[in-house]
Amino acid sequence: MSSHRSTLAPSFAILWSALLWGTLWIPLRRIHEAGASGTSAITAGFLLPLFLLLPFAVARRRSILKGGWALGMAGFLLAVSIALYSEGLLRGTVARVLLSFYLTPVWSTLFERLLLGEPIAGRRVVTIILGLAGMLVIFGGEAGVPLPRASAEWMGLIAGITWGLAMVFVKRTGSRPIFDRVFAHFVFLGPAFLVVAGVPGGGRPFGLEIRALVDSASWLMAFAVLWMLPVIWLTIFGASHLGPGRVAIFLMLEIVVGLATASLLTDEPFGMHELIGAVLITSACGVEMCVARPISAGAR
Repeated sequence: MSSHRSTLAPSFAILWSALLWGTLWIPLRRIHEAGASGTSAITAGFLLPLFLLLPFAVARRRSILKGGWALGMAGFLLAVSIALYSEGLLRGTVARVLLSFYLTPVWSTLFERLLLGEPIAGRRVVTIILGLAGMLVIFGGEAGVPLPRASAEWMGLIAGITWGLAMVFVKRTGSRPIFDRVFAHFVFLGPAFLVVAGVPGGGRPFGLEIRALVDSASWLMAFAVLWMLPVIWLTIFGASHLGPGRVAIFLMLEIVVGLATASLLTDEPFGMHELIGAVLITSACGVEMCVARPISAGAR
């Protein structure tokens, strides 16, 4: 029982973050729609949390610098992953980008094995099979073999690989305060998105669009305060206490949320394939919740 309780809070933190990740496309597209290109406005949305945290970071500068290269690498990789994922959501459909990204459990489990020395247990095989089966049911009916077919899907795939590697470094910085790791991420996020948005195929030349910033001010503030700050804090907190593979599996709930919200608010379909896939994916999360292990002392 104590073993289950020890990972309960981190597990629910990741599950709650999945709800936020699954709806991230909503403020992204609303901000994008406010201007001719939306690139400058979205970049501002990613930079706003950095400026909000900056006064506290100055007071904690010595602690942040003590994090060294591991803290910087965790922040950088996580920023690149989120920048790629966000741009993919803007360029493509929610469903296909989610599919491409959520091969993440495969990469996370491999990185966990190769870099952290964690064995691939039988239960992890079961959860991966359930999760991937859910995705195949959701997308296999129309898309066939789920291979990237556009720049948005490639961004989703690379974002998933980068995310898996980022979770390993987040795990390695488990002894660092949560604030330090959150701030390190936001240092890189704005510039990373600006670079990714410049990849050919987006059709949105960058420019300083004052009118777009004004028109999207309310969404920018909501994006920064209600989405980005809490979702990064919850993700890093949970990932610091759980293995990268488990984090990736829990975050599969984002697929269900993303598909459901996209179906309600856009023309993207949500039928029997999506329903069966959602059941399989949430079953994968349930298996992980039932076999939670205690966190190590070094993770606190």
